[in-house]
Amino acid sequence: MRGSNMKKSWLYLLCTVLLVMVVSACGSKSNTDQGASSSQDAKNAPVEVTMAYWANAAEQKNFEFMVNGIEKEYPEIKVKLQQYPTSDEFWKAVPAAIAAGVGPDIIAMSDEGNYEYIAKGVLEPLDDWIGQAGFDKSRITASLYKGWSDNGKLYGIPYDSSTSMLAINKALFDKSGITKNPETMDELLTLAKAMTKDGMKGIVGNIDPFHITQYVHAFGGDWNFGKTINSPENIKGVQFFTDLFLKEKVAIAPIEVGAPWDGEVFAKEKGAMSTAGPWYVGYLKEANPNMQMIALPMPKGTVDAQSAYSHGLSILQGSQHKLEAMKVIKYALRDESQLDAIETVGYSPAVSSLLPKYLEKYPELKPVFDNMEKAGMPFAYPKDTKNFNADLVKGVEEIIFKGGKKSVEELLNELQTKYGQ
Repeated sequence: MRGSNMKKSWLYLLCTVLLVMVVSACGSKSNTDQGASSSQDAKNAPVEVTMAYWANAAEQKNFEFMVNGIEKEYPEIKVKLQQYPTSDEFWKAVPAAIAAGVGPDIIAMSDEGNYEYIAKGVLEPLDDWIGQAGFDKSRITASLYKGWSDNGKLYGIPYDSSTSMLAINKALFDKSGITKNPETMDELLTLAKAMTKDGMKGIVGNIDPFHITQYVHAFGGDWNFGKTINSPENIKGVQFFTDLFLKEKVAIAPIEVGAPWDGEVFAKEKGAMSTAGPWYVGYLKEANPNMQMIALPMPKGTVDAQSAYSHGLSILQGSQHKLEAMKVIKYALRDESQLDAIETVGYSPAVSSLLPKYLEKYPELKPVFDNMEKAGMPFAYPKDTKNFNADLVKGVEEIIFKGGKKSVEELLNELQTKYGQ
């Protein structure tokens, strides 16, 4: 860890100073000169900037590519990478290091749960540092910044992009008797009814914050970091979701068939549509290579909206090298590393001008990403994201499966009281 190296550096410096004092007292001019030379070398040594993240093997290669050669651009900077194999290990180690005052300079994380760290002052506002480092913000897809902003300040720079979409089994759609792709939630419901037959449900309804949020956004809602949990728009979106199960009986949840996630239910053709994301393309190539999938922007409830989110690089407020860290972020997001991410990891880039390169590989996703750029919305979960998400899921499950006594409105009122601002 960087803090351990700092302690060793201070001990080494103290020992050096004491040694110089002793030798000076003995009148040795040559050794005094050597001490001064060592001090000058230490002064000219590169600043070490530590970047912490979790990554699989492919992602690790891209992180290495991000910083490879940085000494040519910034000879005053040396980057130390701290890889954690899983997000669980990352979130166990890094907060403890931050609390102890020995955290890294830069962390890579998703914007799905970043607000807790923004609200607690763990992350540094980047606006001033962006100007000092000469980073061009306009290169990044603008809608992605929404998930890293609060009160007019920016707390992270996206390095990839992702979004939500509607996935439809093309063969089942062709048999439905409906020829128009659904553009509204009413049309989605009509199509789901037409495809609910012979043991098949029209849509996979994963009772998960990501999927519930798609309906919240479609009806003009927004968790708004806890400010509007029980808004009329949010109530309408969650009500539509629960009605797919209770009133319309066109939805199936993964837990009903023992599946761990929605993609498996879709791939096994237990549900004809699903709220999904670009990752379905790669997954289906392995899980059901014969399936043809239609990828569409999320249908409108009352507004045109779909999730736009990313992983990003943030600087910790406690970093002693904030300008150098911002220079690292600038270098890490150069075009070459973004293109490497497309090839090595399969990420869609955060740099908007490079998105066509990604869509050359996945042309079926073009309508989805086109809509993300104009209608993308952040998740904006409340500060206590983990517990809010758990209580939201528990409450919705009770309404759908256990005849819960709470209505959707009562559930969101309760969550507003508990997690709202």
